[in-house]
Amino acid sequence: MRTTVTLPAIGLLAILVAACSGGAGPSPSPAAPTEAPSAVVTEAPSVAPSATADACAKESLALTTPGTLTIGADNPAFPPYYQGPAEGETATAPWEFGDPNNGQGFEAATAYAIAEALGFTNAEVTWIPVPFNNAIQPGDKAFDLYLTQVSYSEERTQAVDLSDGYFDLVQAVVGLTDNPIANVTTVAGLKDFKLGAPVGTTSLTYITDIIAPTADASVYDTLDAAIQAITAKQIDGVVVDLPTAFFITAVQLEGGKIVGSLPSAGQDVEHFSVVLDKGSPLTPCVNEAIAAITADGSLAAITDEWITGQGAPTLTP
Repeated sequence: MRTTVTLPAIGLLAILVAACSGGAGPSPSPAAPTEAPSAVVTEAPSVAPSATADACAKESLALTTPGTLTIGADNPAFPPYYQGPAEGETATAPWEFGDPNNGQGFEAATAYAIAEALGFTNAEVTWIPVPFNNAIQPGDKAFDLYLTQVSYSEERTQAVDLSDGYFDLVQAVVGLTDNPIANVTTVAGLKDFKLGAPVGTTSLTYITDIIAPTADASVYDTLDAAIQAITAKQIDGVVVDLPTAFFITAVQLEGGKIVGSLPSAGQDVEHFSVVLDKGSPLTPCVNEAIAAITADGSLAAITDEWITGQGAPTLTP
């Protein structure tokens, strides 16, 4: 899930990262698993019945704007979910940091892949900025689909439709390169280090239940506070979801390193869902589109390009 994190002004990155496990609001979090995370993954229960071929034909879809698929995202839109313009280019107004229109970044690319599976060309997709908290509240939506690291929960399905999952979140450990934790290769090897995580997150649960370090975990109100504790060498490492780990090491923590991603170890794994209006007739069609891009390997390729292929090692038990 996402938590709000205050970020300093930053230069746009060619690649990379953000998303914070355990909260409920947008973050670079900026938007957040011995195998790397799979592309579609946890089978969340669909909130709509199976679609029929005719119902999901492009000309049959009930859209906010006829002939156009309107997709919402939070603004600023952060890497690795949405990438900024290439050097020498400018972002499309009013987008900040990342520009969904360029199709670069994990969720931008996933959204266009879903759109294509529904029968839309890139030119038939329109992006609109929608604050995260507005998107998940009850009420009519100005978008057809919304992608901004929205974790599936039964509670949220009371207000909106949530699609089947398109990304499973795995946890990861971040430390400083000059700290001995940087050389750890196993989960067991983390036990003797002082670890921290934001309060109320699955990351903190992973520390206490799976790693079970000899020293009690440090708990912080915000991710920023945890990062400051690493810098001050009050803790050796922080546990966060893998996309957030990439953002931290690229932007927030000088001399930072992803020690490794962590196996799920039987924990319930969070996954991201597309948000739609409650009872949307598009929901079963989006589920079919996600199934299609999973089956043909395109979602796995997108996940590898923007998340798992960024070079984080995997810690063994």
